[in-house]
Amino acid sequence: MESLKTTFRTNRITLRLSGNLFEELRKGADEKDLPLNSFIVKILNKHVSFDKRFEMMPSILTSQILFSAIIESLDEPTMNELSKLAPRMVKKLAALGGWEYNLDNIIENYFSIIGKYCGWYQFRYKEERSNYTLVFETNMGRKWARFVSKYIKSILESLKVHITEESIDEEVVIFKFVKLIVWQP
Repeated sequence: MESLKTTFRTNRITLRLSGNLFEELRKGADEKDLPLNSFIVKILNKHVSFDKRFEMMPSILTSQILFSAIIESLDEPTMNELSKLAPRMVKKLAALGGWEYNLDNIIENYFSIIGKYCGWYQFRYKEERSNYTLVFETNMGRKWARFVSKYIKSILESLKVHITEESIDEEVVIFKFVKLIVWQP
C-alpha cells in the first residue's frame, strides 16, 4: 500500500510588535511551555478556524459561572426546544462558511472547532469502516451534558444519521452509528 505524504508549505513573515504586546505573547508562550513562534501560530490558527467563522453569527461571550446558572435554571421542555435550534444554526454557519452541511464537514468544521475553542466540551471521535463513535466530554455538570446530548442528537438526526447507541455517563456523552453510504449509478 502506498503512503500518501502531505507537505505543508510554510511562509516566513516579519512582524513588528509593540513592547507590551510582545511581552504578553512571550508570557503566554512561557505559560503554555511553547516557543513564541508556535504560540503565535496557535493564536492565528484559532482566529482563522474559529473566531473568523463565528463572527459570521451574532454571539455573546459570558462567564462559565453565569452560563452554568442559566443552564441549571432550564426545565426539560425548554432544553428540548432549545436543542432543536441546533441544525438551523449549524446550517446557517455552513452556508456562511462555504462548506456543505454533511457529516464529515460537521465533524471537522463544527464539533471539532467547538470542542477546541468554545469550552462546551472536549471532542474526539473514531471512524472505523463507516462505524463512528463521537465522544463529547463536558465539565459543566450533568444537566449541561444532557443538553449537549440533545443538541448533538438534533444535528445528527437532521443529517439522517441513525444512532445505534447513545449514552450519558456523568459528563461524557457518546454517540455510535454507522454512516450509510448511498450508492449512485
